Amino acid sequence: MTEANYRVIQRDDDSFTVEVTRAGALPQFAACFATEAEANAWIVQDKRLWEAADPFRGPAHRRRRRF
Repeated sequence: MTEANYRVIQRDDDSFTVEVTRAGALPQFAACFATEAEANAWIVQDKRLWEAADPFRGPAHRRRRRF
């Protein structure tokens, strides 16, 4: 599983954006949160979804079945 770093950024219009960075990938942004608490709640949910993914499952082209 890829480790992610999250950063909450306050924008000029007082809304909040979350920057997500993962090794080997371009940064991604989740924008338009009204409060910092909403942005943090989104981070918690995103972490849950990543943790729920099967950490032993690789990309489809790398999976091999052994019999």
